[in-house]
Amino acid sequence: MRRTIFTFIMLCFVTLTLQAQDVWTAAGSSTIFGSHWDQTDTSNDLTDKGNGIWELTKTDCILEKNVKYELKVVKNHSWGESYPKTSANYVFMVEETGTYNVTIQFNETSHEVSVTTKKTGGAVIGEKTWTVAGSPEILGVEWKPKATENDMIKQENNVTYILTKTNLTLAIGTYKYKICANHGWAENYGDENDPEGNASIYIEEAGIYDVTFTFNSATKKVSATAVASVTDGISQIASDIKTKKVIFNLQGQRVSAPKQGVYIINGKKAVLK
Repeated sequence: MRRTIFTFIMLCFVTLTLQAQDVWTAAGSSTIFGSHWDQTDTSNDLTDKGNGIWELTKTDCILEKNVKYELKVVKNHSWGESYPKTSANYVFMVEETGTYNVTIQFNETSHEVSVTTKKTGGAVIGEKTWTVAGSPEILGVEWKPKATENDMIKQENNVTYILTKTNLTLAIGTYKYKICANHGWAENYGDENDPEGNASIYIEEAGIYDVTFTFNSATKKVSATAVASVTDGISQIASDIKTKKVIFNLQGQRVSAPKQGVYIINGKKAVLK
């Protein structure tokens, strides 16, 4: 009888211990995890290796040279506790494009996250579509990488991409955005100094602007500039004076302070009434 009671107590203890054990899950880029930053995806749960070490290996991941891949390890499928503890994610890169096995390791005592990669084969990365996603005031839609109207245009050097949004009515303030690859969030670029990794453009004076976004696909450098939209000859001349462009009269003479009349600006006639 005593043995039966003891066995029952031990079974209850083991059951409660198992129920109380925490679960650690890796969440991040869909390139690695299949799902995109989904802390509830049980297929990305880490395995307890003992001594406080948890581990997960994802196989056949196609990774590109010099692209930053990001992840966090979350506790019990909730963002309430995640590591690295700071707002920044764990970031790693590979030196060669190819197919990799990616092993994520987590120490639940020190909360240290580490990643090791093993190349298992080659891979070919096709040409990418680059799209600007961000504040609706500057892009028409809110943070939507699938918006094809915000796809960037490749320039002659094959590495620079540009998108210009015209006649935007903007108030004073900061507008944020990112550059996304292939209409998704798996690969995106902004400002590394921003807590959320967003790039931004600041408008100092309310008005109507043309905003041009530029992205270098080789260096991953992101930038944006805003200039006052030109709607008529008067605005054109005022804008050109402000930006120090050269203005000529019809006699071919350079003019620094144009008054009423017809002028040549960038090879086109403009009338100041």
